[in-house]
Amino acid sequence: MTLSEHLRTEILAALDTIPASDRQDVYVVSLYVSDREDDPRRPTITVGYNTERQVAASTPAPGQQAKWPIASDADEARWNYAFWLQNALAVLCDDESDPEGAKLVQAWAKQEGLWYSEEEEGDLDAAMRRVEPLTGKLVQIAVGVVKNMHATGELVRLLGRPVPVLIHELEYYDEIAVQNEAANPPGLADAFIRWVRAF
Repeated sequence: MTLSEHLRTEILAALDTIPASDRQDVYVVSLYVSDREDDPRRPTITVGYNTERQVAASTPAPGQQAKWPIASDADEARWNYAFWLQNALAVLCDDESDPEGAKLVQAWAKQEGLWYSEEEEGDLDAAMRRVEPLTGKLVQIAVGVVKNMHATGELVRLLGRPVPVLIHELEYYDEIAVQNEAANPPGLADAFIRWVRAF
């Protein structure tokens, strides 16, 4: 199985566990990308989602001050991951929760020349420069996976309608907008992309 196939299989399996009571309320799927323990050789993807109920709970009432868990406005409540449910349906490519995915990442990274071993840490700066693009290249694989899941109708089958799948970090910047514009069908992630580009 390729890394791409593994991600697709595991993301769909994770989304299939969304409770029936939430499915009609889901407006976004989250693929949160981070490096475990800040090690660029250990990128992970956490699968989650957010609901309209959570947006309503995080949106300030008229005159209400923004203070977590209340966002500054309805758009921040809707699009800022900090105010989302933080539900981890699965953590992919993690050596504890998804050892098969972690092995696939390592094999792929070595094949791409994006890996260093402990023995090579003598020149840590050179090793870090070599591995630095790894997470970004994993994101590009995730973009292809998301495009495929939209194209095959799997997301509509699971959620009952088209829903944007956002590949993101904790911080938002133009590259996040670009990758989500590429991953989702035209128009589907436009509200998120506008919000990111408004910063």
